[in-house]
Amino acid sequence: MAQETMDAIRRAETAAEATERAAADEAEKIIAGAKAQAEKLEADMTKSAREKAAKAEEKARHRAEQMLSDADGESERELADLRAAAVERQPRAVEEMIAELF
Repeated sequence: MAQETMDAIRRAETAAEATERAAADEAEKIIAGAKAQAEKLEADMTKSAREKAAKAEEKARHRAEQMLSDADGESERELADLRAAAVERQPRAVEEMIAELF
């Protein structure tokens, strides 16, 4: 009877050790899976952030180009207006210069 009890205890200990090893292996698999998911999530989030930054940069670049184009057009219009005003005033300026000379 004592031998049977000792054998039952050994079997129980062996089963407990096997269960413990299986649980440790399962825990390692779960941790490895979680790390892999975290790495993928980090990579996906980094990629998404880079894409958003690139789109924002492109949008800002386009807006800056548009602003420069608008400013260039405005400058051209102002220059044309100044030239037209100069042409319009030229005869009077010539007359005034001639009047002052004589």
